[in-house]
Amino acid sequence: MLSLVNIKTSRIKNRVNLVFSDKNYLPFFIGDVIRLSLVKNQELNSEILDQIKTLSLLYLGKEYALRQIAISPKTEKILFQKLKIFFYKKTQKFKLLSSVSTDSVINQIVNDLKEKKLLNQESFVEYFIKKNKSKSVAEIKYLLNQLGIDTSFINIPRDNENQSIKKILSKKNVNRNLLSDYNYKNKLYSSLFRRGFAISDIKTAIDEYLSLQ
Repeated sequence: MLSLVNIKTSRIKNRVNLVFSDKNYLPFFIGDVIRLSLVKNQELNSEILDQIKTLSLLYLGKEYALRQIAISPKTEKILFQKLKIFFYKKTQKFKLLSSVSTDSVINQIVNDLKEKKLLNQESFVEYFIKKNKSKSVAEIKYLLNQLGIDTSFINIPRDNENQSIKKILSKKNVNRNLLSDYNYKNKLYSSLFRRGFAISDIKTAIDEYLSLQ
């Protein structure tokens, strides 16, 4: 039977490290220490040990999830995937956590954040469109669909299509001499078309781009 040999303070606010008799340790929320009435040199039965493991993972996951949301808006699916990867790393680092059902903990975290209105698909879509403004509308919709978002009800303005193509042309240093090469011109059109731009938009953008040179 494992015993809790020490409760060490951490440099991180509201965190302690629980040190066990097998030399393992777990990061833990200080409020849960009080709630579970944990003390040094306490012997831990399987029930209380399982509670400690789950609460440790829950604490680490919540902290990570809130940091991720602070960086940029997230959807449920994206956050679930990020937590999945995060928990894999943590269960490798803290061997005591390897027996915890990570999916159930992730669902608990995601549902809690959803209830608190911290997972907002509308905010994420707005952020994603701005982040990918150099891409075509078709490509943006494709990427959003890949993230599990139904784009059939999302209206993405096509106003920036022309500017997006021009930015790509500028990055590629396209000029009249290059476009005089039939093969190069075909490859350029094909490349832009595969990215979801309409042929008519490509032609208009190229003509306007060249007129400024």
